[in-house]
Amino acid sequence: MRLNLVARVFLVLLALAVIGAVSAPLWLTPLVAGRVRSAASSRSLEATWSELRVAWPATIRARDLVLLARSGDTVLVAHRFEAKPRLWSLLQLHPTIASASLDGVRIRLGSGGSEEDTLSVEDTAPEDPKAGADVAPRIQHLAEQLTHSLLLPARRLPQLQLTDVVVQRGDSSGVALDALNLSHRTGAVELAVTGLLLRDQGIPFDAQLRWAHDDRLTGRAEFRIPEDGRTEPVPIVFTVDGQVHQDRAGGQLRIGPETRVTVGEMAMRLDGHTDTHGPAFHLNIAMDSLTAGSVQRSLPRAMLGPLTDLSVNGSWDWRASFDVDLAKPDSVRYQADVIPHGLTLDAAGSGLRLGTLHGPFLAAIHLPRDRVVYRDLSNTNPHFRTLDDISEYLRFAVVTNEDGGFFWHRGFNTGAIQLAIAANLRAGSYKRGAGTITMQLARNLYLGHRRTLSRKGQEVVLAWVLEHLVGVPKERLLEIYLNIIEWGPELHGADEAAHFYFDKDASDLTLPEALFLTIIIPSPTKWRWRLDANGELRPSARAQMHFIGRKMQAKGWLGPTELVGADSLTIQLRGPARALFAPRDSLAAGITAQRVAP
Repeated sequence: MRLNLVARVFLVLLALAVIGAVSAPLWLTPLVAGRVRSAASSRSLEATWSELRVAWPATIRARDLVLLARSGDTVLVAHRFEAKPRLWSLLQLHPTIASASLDGVRIRLGSGGSEEDTLSVEDTAPEDPKAGADVAPRIQHLAEQLTHSLLLPARRLPQLQLTDVVVQRGDSSGVALDALNLSHRTGAVELAVTGLLLRDQGIPFDAQLRWAHDDRLTGRAEFRIPEDGRTEPVPIVFTVDGQVHQDRAGGQLRIGPETRVTVGEMAMRLDGHTDTHGPAFHLNIAMDSLTAGSVQRSLPRAMLGPLTDLSVNGSWDWRASFDVDLAKPDSVRYQADVIPHGLTLDAAGSGLRLGTLHGPFLAAIHLPRDRVVYRDLSNTNPHFRTLDDISEYLRFAVVTNEDGGFFWHRGFNTGAIQLAIAANLRAGSYKRGAGTITMQLARNLYLGHRRTLSRKGQEVVLAWVLEHLVGVPKERLLEIYLNIIEWGPELHGADEAAHFYFDKDASDLTLPEALFLTIIIPSPTKWRWRLDANGELRPSARAQMHFIGRKMQAKGWLGPTELVGADSLTIQLRGPARALFAPRDSLAAGITAQRVAP
């Protein structure tokens, strides 16, 4: 009797299982499809697929999954997607994922930044200090996404397995992942990634991270950098060992004060936190006992560039801190300090002949798109001018607009960096730089204009070396700068520019002429944009010139009565530049009149 009862119960359960297996796709598939579409819609996306089905007991499979932005741009394509929901979440009609795998994924992000020398007149117009007090909505949204993402319960995330994933920007940079695995081990979550950074030359990498339940984060990453002249790429190795704590109730992610990150032989201590309120970010970095040898052994030549040939004696410590609350962008705080210990330049061992800047030398001037031109900075060059032979108006106008703190800082200006960060946060794009005249000299004489993080780091280091170890006086740095910078097509230096635009010597420039030459510097190949079809100053150019003049007055570099109103600022093109605007008949008449004049 009991055996018959057990048999009957077994048959009932078997029947229910069969009915469930047959009918599950009928009710689960529409439920899951609706949830996917709803989740995509909440993120301003539309989800489509060629196939989506639910297999018993709980496996969701999709093919050719596509996410489209409302603009119509494709955001994500996945050839194959498979996920297993948590069974209890299905019973609650609120599916959550226990594990997922994707293959053949393509993700496209927005395009990269602009090319060099592409500023328009509007881009370089003076800022209204009262305008745009808030951070740009796009930046605010990205920062909120970042801070909330950092608080995701990583140790409770679904297990993930991704293969053949490409994340690409519009400018073709990005990352290609061969494999990404997020797995849960006893007491920890582990991440393993292998792939390729998509740059001019692909950079292979692999990384492993382990985050334990006691908040200890450990990991290692290796990037293999291609290098000219070598058959094998050069590895750069990073390690991390520290404490990372999520306070989800308080909205904070905290990095413990003894967290240690190494890059080759170089070790740095980190501490900081992010806060969803604001959002806000805070980071401190400390590095001790750095030497030229330890840096050069830790970083490949491709990252160091000309710094590979720089030899210094002694050591140094480095400290940096960064604070920003996006609710109060003007509260940005950035500090960086080098603490030298017997640090001197080894001129004999350096391939960079920085000491030549003290006297006459042949300048190799690096231009955008890897062009190089040469100018002889000596009296054998008829256009070379000492600082005293360049109009005082031009000297002070250029310093005012390019680097107002030039005579007071020592290579880079942390105050200008803070103002630039705040302005760019409000604009939502790169609108204002903080490069000093010394940094621009380093770029023009040694580095070139490629917009990469490594090139910017080289620029900062060389600027510091020029002002602290080489000992070139400020006046000499400014003199070199004014004799090499680009002022138009094939024009380098103040005197070449003065003759091209005004047919006069650099020492004889008037205030309006000096102000006009100053506003050309940020985008010299587009100088004609500052003028209308008749060669007259556009209103935006006059406004910018007047803005610089007022700043010169505030610094005491211009008398109170020397600057006329913006509407009264005028220039008269007299050099070869005039031929680009004057009508052919009037120009020919002018030439004839000059020939017949007594």
